[in-house]
Amino acid sequence: MTGKERIYALLNGDRYDRLPVGFWMHFPKECFYGEKSVKAHLEYFEKTKTDIAKVMTEHLMPCDHSIQCAKDWKNVPVYDENAPLIQAQAELLREIFTQRTDLAPMATLHGVVASASHTLLGAPEYDSIGRYAQMYHLRTNPDAFEAGLRNIAQSLCSMEDAFIKAGAEGIYYAALGGESDVFTAEEHAKYIAPLDRFVMQHAYDAGAKFVALHICKPRADIKRFSDYPCDIVNWGVRESGTSLREGAEIFRDKIILGGFDHREGPMIEGDMKGIAAQTRKLAASMPDIRLILGSDCTLPGGLDYANIAAVAECLDAM
Repeated sequence: MTGKERIYALLNGDRYDRLPVGFWMHFPKECFYGEKSVKAHLEYFEKTKTDIAKVMTEHLMPCDHSIQCAKDWKNVPVYDENAPLIQAQAELLREIFTQRTDLAPMATLHGVVASASHTLLGAPEYDSIGRYAQMYHLRTNPDAFEAGLRNIAQSLCSMEDAFIKAGAEGIYYAALGGESDVFTAEEHAKYIAPLDRFVMQHAYDAGAKFVALHICKPRADIKRFSDYPCDIVNWGVRESGTSLREGAEIFRDKIILGGFDHREGPMIEGDMKGIAAQTRKLAASMPDIRLILGSDCTLPGGLDYANIAAVAECLDAM
């Protein structure tokens, strides 16, 4: 089977020849955009033997306004799908998906909270000031902060429209803000979750065939995401303290993506025997769970592609 056939067989509940594989990483900055990005993605797909053509999104939400205090969130603009940053990413998707029609085409979408950090700081600095600034602004002026998030959500919907027209059949939604030490469960349920769900549902409405939810960051309470509209769920096992088996109980009707630690262990160390052993263990340990073998989060840049390819090679040999 091709990678695309394998993924859709899993999604549709049909028979497939082996467990699918889906790993990804960020490329060097010189490969963020244009032809170099196309080449980097295609080389990665070829050498890692992934079943999913997940294209990374480095065209971040712009910081072309000044947010000095909570009331300034009302000034966050809405971008339509013709905005240059959206069209540039759409063109990248189109180039890549045209050349790899045998893989399941999926576009990366930084979620509402992640994009709010880009809007606030102009860079992916969520782990430092980004999360705490958002928390403070929410608590000092919730109406203004929510208005800014709502505009960001609308822009993300515009991205989905353009991405799907460019050939994306899946949307990978990276959700932040569920960490227990940032927003309270009540704040997340009132201000964050409705907008996350709005954007994810829009992906289906725009024509996406599947949506993958990624839950990131330490102390993430994945139960907060249990009712999100999606087909595939991926989270940091070590960061959240929630095992694959425990997560499968929370997301009972979903496909689970994961199994390999993205920071340490045989995948990172290049221990080929260890990778094969972990692959076989995962394949045998959860026969009752629909599974895609992958990592907790994005793999570190510069990792030897042979380490990743070893997973598919082991599955092919089983």
